Amino acid sequence: MKPYGYVRATSVEEATAAYAARPGARYLAGGTNLVDLMKHGVEEPGTLVDVSRLPLDTVEELPDGGLRVGATVRNSDLAAHPLVRERYPVLSQALLAGASGQLRNIATTGGNLLQRTRCPYFQDTAMPCNKREPGTGCGAREGVHRDHA
Repeated sequence: MKPYGYVRATSVEEATAAYAARPGARYLAGGTNLVDLMKHGVEEPGTLVDVSRLPLDTVEELPDGGLRVGATVRNSDLAAHPLVRERYPVLSQALLAGASGQLRNIATTGGNLLQRTRCPYFQDTAMPCNKREPGTGCGAREGVHRDHA
């Protein structure tokens, strides 16, 4: 087991200060991607800054007709939001097709945007990966390619 710090932020200012003060910190809300990468040893944050309880979970209509989507809006909530279903039906459909109901109920919009690559070589710490460690090479170039299409 690898130890790490944990900060439950009570404000956006506290979250940004905690992240800035701790090199290697990572934000945590749903954790559907980050926790998996921690299990594989790909991510080893020194501190997790929990932003899941911050008031960033709203979808707002903007004066120009666009939408502002908060970072902690759950994917299931975004897919079901009336304005998203009406104006951006392809986004709603993509969210519904992109994961199981259990994942959609915990995964966040911000987490989707910060999500690391899904490449199996990235997730295999025994293989070289330029995205994980720049300059080490790419295991996919000479690796086994069966079932990767």
